[in-house]
Amino acid sequence: MTPAQTAQAARRRRLTPRLPGAGMATRAAVTGAACLLSLLLPLLLSQYAMSVAVTVVTFAILGLGLNVVVGYAGLLDLGYAAFFAIGAYTSSLLELHLHLSFWETLPLAVIAAAISGCIIGYPTLRLRSDYLAIVTLGFGEIVRIIATNLNVTGGPNGLYGIPAATVFGTSILTSNAQYYLGLFLMAVAVAVTGLLSRSRLGRAWRSLREDETASEAVGVPATKVKLLAYIMGAMVGALAGMFFSARFGAIDPTSFTYNTSVMILIVVIVGGMGSIPGMILGAAIVVALPEVLRPISNYRLLLFALALIVLMLARPQGIWPARRSRPGSFTAPPEPAGEAPAPAGRRSEPGSVLLSVAGLGHSFGGVTAIGDVSFDLHAGEILSLIGPNGAGKTTVFNCITGLVTPQRGSVLLGGRSLRKLRPHKIVRLGVARTFQSIRLFEGLDVAENCLVGLAAHQGRLLARHGLLGRTTAADRRQALRWLEFAGLSGQAHLLAAQLSYGDRRRLEIARALMSAPLILLLDEPGAGTNPTEKQALMQLIRQVRDSGVAVLLIEHDMDLVMGLSDRVIVLDQGHTIAAGPPAQVRSDARVIDAYLGREETESAETVEEVLGWRS
Repeated sequence: MTPAQTAQAARRRRLTPRLPGAGMATRAAVTGAACLLSLLLPLLLSQYAMSVAVTVVTFAILGLGLNVVVGYAGLLDLGYAAFFAIGAYTSSLLELHLHLSFWETLPLAVIAAAISGCIIGYPTLRLRSDYLAIVTLGFGEIVRIIATNLNVTGGPNGLYGIPAATVFGTSILTSNAQYYLGLFLMAVAVAVTGLLSRSRLGRAWRSLREDETASEAVGVPATKVKLLAYIMGAMVGALAGMFFSARFGAIDPTSFTYNTSVMILIVVIVGGMGSIPGMILGAAIVVALPEVLRPISNYRLLLFALALIVLMLARPQGIWPARRSRPGSFTAPPEPAGEAPAPAGRRSEPGSVLLSVAGLGHSFGGVTAIGDVSFDLHAGEILSLIGPNGAGKTTVFNCITGLVTPQRGSVLLGGRSLRKLRPHKIVRLGVARTFQSIRLFEGLDVAENCLVGLAAHQGRLLARHGLLGRTTAADRRQALRWLEFAGLSGQAHLLAAQLSYGDRRRLEIARALMSAPLILLLDEPGAGTNPTEKQALMQLIRQVRDSGVAVLLIEHDMDLVMGLSDRVIVLDQGHTIAAGPPAQVRSDARVIDAYLGREETESAETVEEVLGWRS
């Protein structure tokens, strides 16, 4: 490394605070105490209480599975009991008819649940909110009705005589033994869901939960990621179903009703969506509290409901919310020798045509948003797209980035058509963007917002270094480079919602640059900024261009446009009315008419004052 690079790396390490050891020690001590207590529980409780504890463990496993779907990915599922039933019936049928052991049926039951996750997930991937909830509710009822009406499942009477699970030839029959078996399966579920949470896939899920449009616009393949959420959640639910059938030796459709799905959802909400310890605490409260209130049986459900209401009012995020980043939690290892610390985009030959838009047109109903727009963007260029409100500028951006499929014309990146490609594929090819109204992932910290941008170039989804991989030291170094590039390295631990307006704009740019784009589309980045922030923003945009990334800019602030642009294109009512260098465009009569109207064009001084186009 050169002396300058060494000094820059040292400065970056100083800007990166370290995680206090005391916090880690405290969490380790609490975790160790909880594990020890759970192992000693059979020595402290009666047989009846241990029976309740086994039910708590069952619902904790179910809560961990539904937490993947609801807590991580933000997909409302009201039919999760279907996966519970599929795991139970698959395992039971294989044991009864093929005489397989509990452990031999485990992979087959999990695979059956994964297939069912695909079946419900694929057709519902484009649904959201209430529509998604209704479809999943219907799926849960379909599974229950099928189990009720098929002879092979025992119909309404269910299946009986299911063999108990065995460990080293010993049948698991007592409550204490069942508790330890359940504890083992719960530990497996905790390990799996914990690894998923800390993986790139987990970060992609959380970005979808916060803002699906922004997530796909920075490179997250939303369709595949949501499908994986259903599959992973279904597989964990199957574990609970197997355990349930082995525990009682009998199952019937009444154990897998809509009420069961709602109870599992309550576990997730009460415990804290996205929190693994919260799922265990939530299950303990939802299952054990009614049993504690059993002495007053006439009022116990009323008191239980009131307790849930008070709890949600006092702790709307749940008893144990998902842990947020703390000061010093984002660290980047030192730069290895030979790794250049300066960020840069994918290099192109200066002056070459990167993006070619020809005859672009799109209408919404009877309203023409853009009629006939054509332009080329060259490597190393800042090209501004301006025009009055409603001229079609943002629609052009949306057509380029795949949020809208243009009805006419072509969009070529290096000769390759971008039409009909999904936004995440366009980002992967080298076109990143920001939004007119800032779209950050408010519930994620600054570092995670930036790291989501890595999804655009993480290769195949299930590859070793794809979304299922862990965040590497190189990933953290790259994120810190772009945060420092944008002036945000000292705020990596803050939630995005805590940033000032100007810093939020900078973070959106840093997140887009994480995808290593050829082209960066900026939609009114100067909107709402004060003069100081505007000057800093102009300097940042120049640095982006100098790093090898061409810039296509939408902006109403003419000082910013004229101070930055190499060329300017003016749109009015969806058509190009002027194009050329800033000095040429500023004096074009058609542009003045579009902004001011013909009756105002007589006084050149008025035009200069209103538009701010001063030499």
